[in-house]
Amino acid sequence: MIELFDINKGDVVSITGAGGKTSLMFSLADSLSKKGTVLITTTTKIFKPERIKKLNLIFIGPEEIDSISPQDSCIYIYCSNIIDNKIQSASFEDVARLEKKFDYILIEADGSCGKSLKGWKENEPSIPTVTTKTIAVIDITTLKSLKSEFSIHRFNLYTQQFPLTSEIITKEDFINYINSNLFFKNSSGRNILFFNKIESLEFFEYFFDIVNSIKNKDIYFGSIFNGLIHKFKNVTPIVLASGFSRRFGTNKLDIKLKNNMTLLEQVLFNITNLNFKEKILVGKENHYLKLANSYSFKYIQNEHSHLGQSQSVIMGTKSATLDGFIFIPGDMPFLSKNSLLTLIWEFQMHNEIIVPFINGQKCAPVLFPKKYSNMLLELKGDAGGREIINKNIFIRCTFKNSMEFFDIDTKEDLKLLEMSEENL
Repeated sequence: MIELFDINKGDVVSITGAGGKTSLMFSLADSLSKKGTVLITTTTKIFKPERIKKLNLIFIGPEEIDSISPQDSCIYIYCSNIIDNKIQSASFEDVARLEKKFDYILIEADGSCGKSLKGWKENEPSIPTVTTKTIAVIDITTLKSLKSEFSIHRFNLYTQQFPLTSEIITKEDFINYINSNLFFKNSSGRNILFFNKIESLEFFEYFFDIVNSIKNKDIYFGSIFNGLIHKFKNVTPIVLASGFSRRFGTNKLDIKLKNNMTLLEQVLFNITNLNFKEKILVGKENHYLKLANSYSFKYIQNEHSHLGQSQSVIMGTKSATLDGFIFIPGDMPFLSKNSLLTLIWEFQMHNEIIVPFINGQKCAPVLFPKKYSNMLLELKGDAGGREIINKNIFIRCTFKNSMEFFDIDTKEDLKLLEMSEENL
């Protein structure tokens, strides 16, 4: 966790937002106490913690600042005062004095009364000037919940800052709230967004639906409760549509389905069900440009398709700018949003090649991390990425619905598609 956030000796880390600030602070303190001296405090108010299993907590007050000699393996908690079992706000001056005494300082610098969103006062968040990193905690489970005084701290102030357009917290509300950048007001140093409580594919979908609309790109996600935090790695879908359809006899990608979409159009449509930052179509037909534009794909004309599938892979890889590439055949019309999300989720967990399996057999689409770019650029002929998969670590991702991964190679395959009860 501390390696992910790149917390180093001398760092003063302020934590803002809602939905896990205190838990994150103690989790980081536990890890950092194994590397040096650690102090935690608040510039707002927090409940005085009870004894926490496995943590050696030592409370100190203002009178001890000058004389203290911190020990490793302990977590010091600075209390300017305690009223009604709440630790009161530390002054910026006290934080600056304490900075010289400890290797690491963690500060809860924002208050939300246990609610997920808030209306911000002018002096919030309370981030000390010596702060080197600010981590904003965001509760993903807030999305789609009801807007009320029960979920939003200072509800009336919130409605002034973010006028109500609906009764629930929509995707647009969440994006506007995050992009307001109020989490980092008056901050200095590195600003990090951490989306908490992403413990299932359902909440990862919520996250993926908004992440590419967020201005700050220093983004992490995971679950403090489960002790899992990941740096978000973005993915480019690359649709391969440069084949010659020799076994089919004519260009199979232009065949119309029952919904009047072509085979290729259906594939592009399915991909747009996810909010990708960039999407690439590599093809050899001039009329694919218009189709690509209509679905916001970048189109790359493959003038060397006769050299094999490797040329499409190379051209797509050269054009992609993100952390991973998922190569999707243009004749796979049943591939679902959920299956694509599953592959992307596995990539976040492992940062390795992700390969779908059906009935014990590898199939497309395969997701490659950016670290394999050079290998992808060296491919030749029709081997595709098989050689790379066979020589390197990959993660097996098993699926049950074989129709989703069904591709159309022959007219017999087309008949099976038309007969399928799952036809679109």
